[in-house]
Amino acid sequence: MNSAFLLFFPFLFLTSSYVPRSQLTGWLDTVAAWNPVTYLLAGLRSLTMRGWEWSDLGRALVAIAVVAALSMSLCFAALRGRLKQV
Repeated sequence: MNSAFLLFFPFLFLTSSYVPRSQLTGWLDTVAAWNPVTYLLAGLRSLTMRGWEWSDLGRALVAIAVVAALSMSLCFAALRGRLKQV
């Protein structure tokens, strides 16, 4: 859990959390477009401001699924490596 915080915290500053995505330019807009936290925040924002906006919620769920699949595959790869050492 502590290592997940170390990964999540820097990515929070490379999203549209403080500035709307339309105001981001250059490399920061590119990084925010690839950052899954951006889509998670957009889904949460849509719930609080506009209601059930299915396109934003769908992108948020896809971003959650991608991060979950990536982190679980890395976790299982580390577990396999650990089991081979034993």
